[in-house]
Amino acid sequence: MGAGSSIIVCDTYFDIGQKVVTWKDDPSFSAYTLHRTDKPSEIYPFQPAKGMAQAVARYRQRRLIGADKSLSRLKQVLRQFVVHHDGCFDSKTCFQVLHNERGLSVHFLIDNDGTVYQTLDLVDCGFQAAGVNEISVGVELANRGDALRFPNDYKGKRDKVTCKIHGHQFLAYEYTKQQNEAMINIGKALARIFPNLPQTYPLAPDGDQAWGALSDPREYAGYLGHYHVTDQKWDPGPYDFKYFASKIRSRMVFPALITGDKPDIPEEQDKAEEIAAQFYDLNEESENGGYFPVGPFGESKLWHGGVHVKLDKGTPVYSPFNGKIVAARMTDDCAVGSRNFVLIKHEMAVGTASLKFWTLLFHLDEETAGANAPAWWTKESGKLSEDPITMSVEVAAGEIVGHAGEAGPPGRFEGGIHLEIFSAEEIGDKVDPGFWKLVDGVGSGRFATKDIVDLIDKPGPSGRVDGALSRVELMNFFRSNPQREEFRKMATHHLSEWADNNDWLATLNNSRDFGKMGARLFKEQIEPILWWNDDVQADADLPSDKMVWTYHPITFIVWLHDKVLNTKAATKGIGSESSFEGKAAPSNIKDDGDATEGFTDDEDVLFGANGKKLELEDLARGYPDDDEKKKKK
Repeated sequence: MGAGSSIIVCDTYFDIGQKVVTWKDDPSFSAYTLHRTDKPSEIYPFQPAKGMAQAVARYRQRRLIGADKSLSRLKQVLRQFVVHHDGCFDSKTCFQVLHNERGLSVHFLIDNDGTVYQTLDLVDCGFQAAGVNEISVGVELANRGDALRFPNDYKGKRDKVTCKIHGHQFLAYEYTKQQNEAMINIGKALARIFPNLPQTYPLAPDGDQAWGALSDPREYAGYLGHYHVTDQKWDPGPYDFKYFASKIRSRMVFPALITGDKPDIPEEQDKAEEIAAQFYDLNEESENGGYFPVGPFGESKLWHGGVHVKLDKGTPVYSPFNGKIVAARMTDDCAVGSRNFVLIKHEMAVGTASLKFWTLLFHLDEETAGANAPAWWTKESGKLSEDPITMSVEVAAGEIVGHAGEAGPPGRFEGGIHLEIFSAEEIGDKVDPGFWKLVDGVGSGRFATKDIVDLIDKPGPSGRVDGALSRVELMNFFRSNPQREEFRKMATHHLSEWADNNDWLATLNNSRDFGKMGARLFKEQIEPILWWNDDVQADADLPSDKMVWTYHPITFIVWLHDKVLNTKAATKGIGSESSFEGKAAPSNIKDDGDATEGFTDDEDVLFGANGKKLELEDLARGYPDDDEKKKKK
């Protein structure tokens, strides 16, 4: 038996950073086996679940996929992940019960030590949750479940907690730390593989985790428990969906790897700030300017919404957060170097705040076909041209979206990227009031406000300041002036430098910062890099007035990571053992260790020749259990 760290989706391996044993590694965990694994001479299960008495196969193909078993097609169909607990001591026992006794299957089993067993390719349909098998993936967590019935099964080595499901209180065993970590690793992997699988869970009216059956489970998209599908089940008991969702949403990374073996932001705040300090140095010690929030061309007081990060040409560049690539350009260089970019739109919840913002990664190297090419480029490369194009391509935090190019003033190119984070509305105070110093520069046009300029502008030989910023003044300030740290926590509101409101040329010509070279500067260095046009604005959902709030991107990444990490994530519905009221729940509400119903319906049982009578409209609607049908007659 072998083991690795990858799950199989559409016959393709995806590393999840977790110990995984697939049915290919160990055939004794294969739901594809067409007989009992304990008695190969016996075909049918010996205590079959409802409808499975004469079923040879313990799985089926997904009807809505048909012959197209590609990942792109599966992404269109799969929209749920159902969580169960198995009522068993371990995953081996669970598989025996499912396969040999019940004639059922589930895609994943997670043992007490966190080992993940995969019994089916996700492209195929398991028999695990009646009514939603067609559109879901399932997992069984090894757990005896009912601690009232089995009070000594773990000999005091596993804590007991309470939860109230369908209005009835249960005393249940908690899940192990290793199991929770395995679930989080699976969830993070699925967030990359299936962008259309929301990282959400059913909510109660008070905004906390819901603890009862949904009125129409087939219409739901996201993670859910078996008890959300039917009021006859209570598994997975005290599973904390709220905490789980917060962890799989929370992966955030630095835009490039400059230390260690992965770009992930450490959970320890001091370690995260140590890496951030290295990024500050890569920006502030550069001779090519590109500081925040001023100086895109090395010597000016023009607004600059991001920072230039010095990197070797070709260094992989990552998306800092989950999101969608909404615009990009790949073309030839101009006088200031690379004008290639990727624009990523992000939408996320932090506590009670809903945030929408964009990450701009500019000065990227031109991509070429090959194994190192980003996935979005491989998909959209045929459409790329000198003009920016729009798209909607899901991208996960930590996914490579490009490689560092070269840029800088003419004759002084160096490897690196322009990194910028901006929003249409101020989002800092929605999450952490007072952290960001808000600077309203809307009235100052293309130039930074006087209070920012005055901190940098130094007296000349005459002892007077001239109101302009030289390259030397900018370099000295950002290399050695302690006040530069104030700029790292500024949120500035101004007209985006990437949009031309027919004012760029007039602004440059009328400014003594540039003298008579305004027209030439605009034609050679500014106009070629602009990308914010009407098409991009509409498709990328950008603000129509082109006014943006910009944040120091490195500070923003570390700050938001800390806010998400420390947001109270535990559900209120899980209580201590001492809060148990001592009353057993009704016997008709079972977990997967006891029940033979609630796993399949007509959609599963009639698969094959009999199933040809079913119409696509019926499949999309789903089929209730036979008992439910009788109730409606």
